[in-house]
Amino acid sequence: MERWAEIEFDYAGRLRASNREQRKTLYAEAYSEVSKARMEAFTSADPECRTAGTSKKLVATLAPLCRLDQRVLEVGCGRGYTCWKLAPRVREIVGTDVSAPALAEARELLSSRGITNAQILEAGGEELTARFGTEAFDLVLSIEVYEHLHRDDGLAHLREVYSVLKPGGAYVVVTPNRLNGPTDVTCVVYPDSRECLGFHLNETTNKELMADLRAVGFSRFSSVLPLTHKFPALPDIWYPARLCGWAEAWHAGLSHIGLGILSRYFLGILLRAVKTA
Repeated sequence: MERWAEIEFDYAGRLRASNREQRKTLYAEAYSEVSKARMEAFTSADPECRTAGTSKKLVATLAPLCRLDQRVLEVGCGRGYTCWKLAPRVREIVGTDVSAPALAEARELLSSRGITNAQILEAGGEELTARFGTEAFDLVLSIEVYEHLHRDDGLAHLREVYSVLKPGGAYVVVTPNRLNGPTDVTCVVYPDSRECLGFHLNETTNKELMADLRAVGFSRFSSVLPLTHKFPALPDIWYPARLCGWAEAWHAGLSHIGLGILSRYFLGILLRAVKTA
């Protein structure tokens, strides 16, 4: 087992056993230590090889949602790849994270690329209003972040996102689907485990996530078929997100007849929710 994986399993156990007050500091410590260990193992300095949960194809999917008059927030910006790629398309983009090594690399990346309309700030996903005030952004993004938040913190995060969005603004969340899980390091180190043992504290489904988003005030849900992220030649078509819930309902039946692998191409979560005026 690689060193960073050992560190992740240790901190994941501590996060699961902690209360909310303890997690406020433990998140930063955990992700800083794992980020440091993972970066030591990198063999390339090319940002295209250090994208973490995002990718060139995913950025291409998100780009049409951006406008030059928008102020955008990316929660959990990691090493800054998405902020770098989307900055030319918006008025301002702000990236937040809790990992000190990731924050440093993100700032260095944006500086080296001459990006002047982006900021990288230290902030957790549950402290957005205190950091930025209410109705501060037109668009909020989170890519492979929501699953890392404890269930209680995830709900607090959704309320915070709703607060910092302007009326008519949208929240776009990309996160693994629990029906395909575990999708964290568990699937590599312990392939027979049916539950996440690493940093994925809160894998969810489209149906459950939409219910939580609706509970804090969001509406008008749309999604993109995950299959398009695996085959770049396919177009990104936004469609009513309720279709994702229907696909999830088929998963058990497909798995029963040995075709569950097919659902992996349809059950990822790329969900857009709107804060209605």
